[in-house]
Amino acid sequence: MTTERTTPAHLPDLPQLSAYLDGELDARVRQRVAAHLAACPACSAQLERLRALSADFQALPEESLGFDLAGVIEGRLASAPRPRARPRRFGPLGWWPVAAGAALSIMVGTFMGSALVPASALTAPRLATMRVFDTMPPGSLCIGFESCYVKANVP
Repeated sequence: MTTERTTPAHLPDLPQLSAYLDGELDARVRQRVAAHLAACPACSAQLERLRALSADFQALPEESLGFDLAGVIEGRLASAPRPRARPRRFGPLGWWPVAAGAALSIMVGTFMGSALVPASALTAPRLATMRVFDTMPPGSLCIGFESCYVKANVP
């Protein structure tokens, strides 16, 4: 049984190959890419395709308009009317209606929240802490009146 070690498919690094073709790499990286190109047929083929594309672009005829378009654009921009900033329209009172609405909504929310909580719930925590001192634990059954309630000393 022979075991062959296969390497995963290698994809060429197009930005690095383009930089190599354009001469934009430093000497150390350029030597490393050149060594890789000598050993990798996929990257060499991709480099040849990039060279052919570059040659095709250089073979295109150079077109010119016959005049400088920048001057025309600058002239149009200079003569174009500038939009004015629109003022905020809050009416003659300015921000007062907005501030009054915010204050009113806070007051209504506070009133409604306090109306939903019963007054006994505010004193319930105090009473619950005092239940520790009861004669019977919470939830127990009373055998008789005397076992659940403490007689008050009335003179």
